[in-house]
Amino acid sequence: MKTPDKWIRKYFSDTLNGLTVSGKVIPISDMRLPSNSSAYILMTTIDKSHDQETKCSKVWNFQQTLDIVTIYQGNSGSRVLCDDIHEAVLNACNNITVQGFTVLNTGYEFAPDLSSQDSTQTIFRKIIIFNLKLKENGS
Repeated sequence: MKTPDKWIRKYFSDTLNGLTVSGKVIPISDMRLPSNSSAYILMTTIDKSHDQETKCSKVWNFQQTLDIVTIYQGNSGSRVLCDDIHEAVLNACNNITVQGFTVLNTGYEFAPDLSSQDSTQTIFRKIIIFNLKLKENGS
């Protein structure tokens, strides 16, 4: 049995690496904050279950969360860049392929937008949860 975790992260990393939005390259990172970046995408939580739909079929239900973050110094900035990155991610990931697996179904959910502000910075975040149903190739 092969698990899809690293292959799904590879898809998102390969697809979104070098994504440019409003003239700014937006880095994508796996759980670790990129250094010195005021806008980035984090691949965060993974949730999965393995269904035995038939004796001959190994099917995975998989959720990959992407956290889009923009940071502004002081009390400045707006949600526009975060919105634009969100839109660019959805457009870039409209035909998901996962090495070693057949993608049977895709969808996504959106968590409520998050923001925080203090005397030194303002942060805007958008969360996309990609829902994938995968069948291991050769199973």
